[in-house]
Amino acid sequence: MITIVAGIMMIILLIWIIGGYVPTMNIHTPAHTVREKRAGYEIREYEPYVIAETLQKRSGDEASPGGFNELFRYISGNNVTRSRLDMSAPVLRSADRSGRKIPMSAPVLKDGAGGTGTIAFVMPPGKRPDELPLPKSAAVHLREIPARTVAAVSFTGYATDAVLGKYTAELLAALKRDGIVTRSAPLIALYNPPWTPPFMRRNEVLVEIVLP
Repeated sequence: MITIVAGIMMIILLIWIIGGYVPTMNIHTPAHTVREKRAGYEIREYEPYVIAETLQKRSGDEASPGGFNELFRYISGNNVTRSRLDMSAPVLRSADRSGRKIPMSAPVLKDGAGGTGTIAFVMPPGKRPDELPLPKSAAVHLREIPARTVAAVSFTGYATDAVLGKYTAELLAALKRDGIVTRSAPLIALYNPPWTPPFMRRNEVLVEIVLP
């Protein structure tokens, strides 16, 4: 009986692992090169890419699925040409919850229960905003993110607010230590579907920077 139960558990684990791996095995991510690795983070040079973004309400540690679903409907055909777009990675949202306005690519996220921020899908590579189908929903907007220099820290597991706060604070402290100026509030990059096992997840905190 113990052998049978162990076998069933192994099969379930294998299905869980495969289910987390297959959706991301050939997925597109924004093109970039790693310029330098430093203690606690790496510096990347990103090429321009396009995002589709919309508002997302938050309550405590939980983000409502509304913003994600709005974007998923857009890439699934809720656009003027009824075109289906390939899912790319990562899904982007802000780590900053202060509500202040911040420049360029980083969105605004308000603090507190019921706060409203933005969530974004990265669009397939090689497209400008005017080359993508227009959203039918007025809540979805296409925007090009220009080439930029970014400091990044990667980690696995579940990206709870507590975990994100820890890695964000560590990244900002490392940048301050090295005398690097930031140009945006942090962004959270999530690369995996929600059913992915925690040890297979790829999460990142990204901050646009200005090198001396």
